[in-house]
Amino acid sequence: MTFPRGQTIIRRHRLPDGRISSVLSGRVVSDDEHGLALWVDAGSQTLRRVDAAGQPTRQLSLLTALRMTTLFAPHTWQPFRTLMLMPPGAAHSIWWSWRPDGEFASWYVNLERPAVRWAGGVDVCDQELDLLFHRDGTWMWKDEAQFDEYTGEPAFWDEAEGTAVRAEGERLLALARAGAAPFDGRLLDFQPDPAWRPTLVPHWWDLPAEATCWDADYFRTEDVSD
Repeated sequence: MTFPRGQTIIRRHRLPDGRISSVLSGRVVSDDEHGLALWVDAGSQTLRRVDAAGQPTRQLSLLTALRMTTLFAPHTWQPFRTLMLMPPGAAHSIWWSWRPDGEFASWYVNLERPAVRWAGGVDVCDQELDLLFHRDGTWMWKDEAQFDEYTGEPAFWDEAEGTAVRAEGERLLALARAGAAPFDGRLLDFQPDPAWRPTLVPHWWDLPAEATCWDADYFRTEDVSD
């Protein structure tokens, strides 16, 4: 399936046991041989898990959070305006982030299993290790300690997959340090359609990905732009 430009879709992160861990909403910029590009504007609605007292679980170890009773609470995407590119079959997505004043902030490489499409958007399984790369050439790994903690745990990934995740990150880091595509300045001047507004999480956000009982029109919103 191909998503039309301007359509609101969602990107769901799934926990190792298959449950949804978070949901974000965004607009399709393009969907072609280069991948699915999604615009997530500052102020767009997201859903994140919280504990029974309403406290976010994001700062907890996933090993702890997986064994807790959790609920969803609405949040907003802040402070960046973000363009996310998910290349076909890639074990990563690349995020271009701009500050509210329009200044480009950084590239963010999210290492993840290849995105799985469904009628309402995409599902991804995060592999914890990420890479932050600034325009001035400075960079850093993110969540290395958690990645090491989860590698080898039965619910997550084994040593072989962990090695592959690290290698994928190293490959992208080499491209970034060399100023090679996609870190060669492309899309730094991207501007969304001025008619686009921050998006809301659609009512079908928790529909099973394998559901086939709804046609494509069910997943369209009044926000679709030409």
